[in-house]
Amino acid sequence: PDGYNILFVAGFSHPPNVDAAAFLIREVIPRLENEIGSVNVVLAGSSPSESVQALAGPTVSVTGYVTDEELGKLYARHRVSVVPLRFGAGVKGKVVEALSRGLPLVTTSIGAQGIPALGEVVPVCDDVPSLVAALKLLLTDDAAWLTQSAAQLDFAQRYFSRKAMQ
Repeated sequence: PDGYNILFVAGFSHPPNVDAAAFLIREVIPRLENEIGSVNVVLAGSSPSESVQALAGPTVSVTGYVTDEELGKLYARHRVSVVPLRFGAGVKGKVVEALSRGLPLVTTSIGAQGIPALGEVVPVCDDVPSLVAALKLLLTDDAAWLTQSAAQLDFAQRYFSRKAMQ
């Protein structure tokens, strides 16, 4: 597709993910598009509620459940992963997954919870202007994208590989 591509992976039966999707599509993406033009967003994950399905439009796709193979293809086709959570608790599997795939990630302090030092390799932003700035940089600056991708892969190896878990 033309334009820039952002991926948000979540289980959409979980209220924090529903809120994050609405926040992303209604507040973050319009501001981002004012700065860089068209942005395509895929909301990928199981059990999208009616309110999540209602976010779909010309540049917003809601997939519903995807297999691991389909998810791998989505990660490969997107420029940036975003986890714009505003509430919730615990380590977010979707954050670790994006890290380990090397797909540059932008998240909030809620998304970063339970992952010490994540902010050293990933932009952690809690307001619309900083989310927009971080997404814009990764979507438009190849050097920044490559640097963050490499840093995330290294971070994931250090903290989340089988060896690190032992």
